[in-house]
Formats: sequence, structure tokens, C-alpha cells
Amino acid sequence: MSPLAFLGLAAAITLLGMLCLAISGRKKTPWESSIDSFRKHLDAIAPDEHEGEDDMHERLTDRDRRRSTGT
Repeated sequence: MSPLAFLGLAAAITLLGMLCLAISGRKKTPWESSIDSFRKHLDAIAPDEHEGEDDMHERLTDRDRRRSTGT
């Protein structure tokens, strides 16, 4: 066996071993995990459902308070 063939065989075995380690050490995540993560981030920055209703109620009551009782 020539020294160049031996070096090529050693490099091929090394690359195959590195590929196996890279695949087996990869974090296993479901396909939808990135979508779920994005949805959680959107929910975190979304305004509360009741927050807008409370603001509208407060604005209506403030406007009603400013009216005089005679009109």
C-alpha cells in the first residue's frame, strides 16, 4: 500500500467518524419547534385582549365626566 493511499484511507475514516459524531450529537427537535417558538414570541409581545377594552371604557367615562349635567 502506498503512503498516499494509506493517508487517504486514514482521512476517509476520520471524516466518516466526524460525520457520525456530528449527526448523533445533534439536538433532536420536532419539526414544529421553530413555529411554536415564533408563536410564543408573538404571544409575548401581543397586547392583552382585555387591555384595549379597559382603555376604551376609561375614555368613555372620562368624556362623560367632562360633560355638564345640564346638557
